[in-house]
Amino acid sequence: MGKGILFLVLASAYLLAEYKSSETETFIATEVIRTEYMESVLSRELAHSAFNLVVSKITQDFADFRIAESEQAFGDGMYAMSASGVRQGPVQISAYGEVGGSIHLIEATMERFGSPILDALTIDGPVSSVTVRGNSFVISGLDAPANEDDVSVRPGIDGHAIRTVLSSSATTFQEAIDAHLVPGRMGEADVISGPVGVDLDELEESILAHEDLILLEGSQRITGNQVYGSPEEPVLLRVSGDLNIRGGLQGYGVLLVDGSFSNSGNFRWEGLVLLSSSGGDHEFKGTADIYGGLVVRSQTADGESGGYEEAGLPNGHFDVDVFTSTTELLYHQHQFDDRYDVGSLDLLSAGCEVNGGLCWTKQVTEKGLDKVRITLENTDSTTGTFSIQTGSGLNSGPISSGLSSEVLTSELEAFTISFTEACEIAGTSPGDVWADSASRDGQLTVKVFDFTPEASGNDPILIHEVVVYRHSTSATCDALDHDLVNVEPISFYINGDVGIHLSTSALAKLESLLPIMEAPPIEIKMTEVRQNSN
Repeated sequence: MGKGILFLVLASAYLLAEYKSSETETFIATEVIRTEYMESVLSRELAHSAFNLVVSKITQDFADFRIAESEQAFGDGMYAMSASGVRQGPVQISAYGEVGGSIHLIEATMERFGSPILDALTIDGPVSSVTVRGNSFVISGLDAPANEDDVSVRPGIDGHAIRTVLSSSATTFQEAIDAHLVPGRMGEADVISGPVGVDLDELEESILAHEDLILLEGSQRITGNQVYGSPEEPVLLRVSGDLNIRGGLQGYGVLLVDGSFSNSGNFRWEGLVLLSSSGGDHEFKGTADIYGGLVVRSQTADGESGGYEEAGLPNGHFDVDVFTSTTELLYHQHQFDDRYDVGSLDLLSAGCEVNGGLCWTKQVTEKGLDKVRITLENTDSTTGTFSIQTGSGLNSGPISSGLSSEVLTSELEAFTISFTEACEIAGTSPGDVWADSASRDGQLTVKVFDFTPEASGNDPILIHEVVVYRHSTSATCDALDHDLVNVEPISFYINGDVGIHLSTSALAKLESLLPIMEAPPIEIKMTEVRQNSN
């Protein structure tokens, strides 16, 4: 009996010990899991905190904020972060947090999208000569603050050093100026041709019509020192003749000169300098600084733009219309080829309604469709070629063969229609195109459809329509159709301590005076994010 009781006691003690041991092991295992989990959470939080800090800094100063910070202790863990990339981006971001044996890594790419309203130097007209002396000057499209007060302003996006409306003018500048003296968003030698970000005719008209415009009658010779406006109160100043600076001129706002410009003294202007005359001999010597933008135009007595001379297609010109999904006219551009000096259409061109932009983003991209159908209609009377480049390959051919192609919008890289002369395009009048929504008077038409309704047995939905036609009702096509504009060429001379800098902060101060100067918004987007833990 006593031995039995002893056995039971010993057995109970053994079982209790085994239970306690198992309970202890379970507790330890649970604590390990809990610890690992907490370390994972804390490492992730550290990584996210470092990452958010870098993103915030880049958003505030996209152009200049870069960092490569080594491991930093924080509580029981550590973190590190980096941001690298060129001024215009993309910026590669890396951030990680480490606590105990857990590491959490976040990698991302940030990019900035947009363009300034003007570049550093804009040339609208033919150029007879570009004369360069020395190498102490710079024409820079890299955004720069005009003064210390502007340092706190959010940096703008870089532009180009020189933009010309005529391609021949771009060639003249490229051949005359060393590459390192004209840096911009494309690096050195940043001289391009193409449409300007603001309608220069409308810009000049808005300056001339402004009620606060200060007028200096006739040609002016400045031998003393004069100041116009201030950073807080920019002005609009017009010289209705030549401007010759031998002393000092400092100003803030808009300077419009109707004649030739010459400086051999001290000239500094924050804002916009617009030189607009018939041809013009413009000399930048001595000491000169422009922060904002310089525009040089050649105009006829009737105000025709210098960008039209011998521009576009021979033997006529073509007009372009853009219609909405409800076939309403959205955008009409008369003499499209002359105005933008092109022989083709870039159907994906940026913008809408101004500067040659054909509204693709507004009417197609913003619909968010994965796939669209593109057609070419009324092709019998038009000669030329089309070209659609996607990530999958190139689809091109003669316009006369027509087109019906379904493309992934994300893969669409280029879409162009090209001509060699205006006579290849069927002629009509804008009124006939606008009145005939069914066939657009038989003129070449590009249509873009959302064809997803077809899966349910419904008709596709028209979302975008572009019509091209030679603006003439004449049965024959000859040079008489072409509105030639005889424009005097521009002469440009630069020598001395001269700086022409794009400054979006200086241009932004003109928006209250000239709403047309309002720049399109700049978007900063995170285009790629990757995370992993171990």
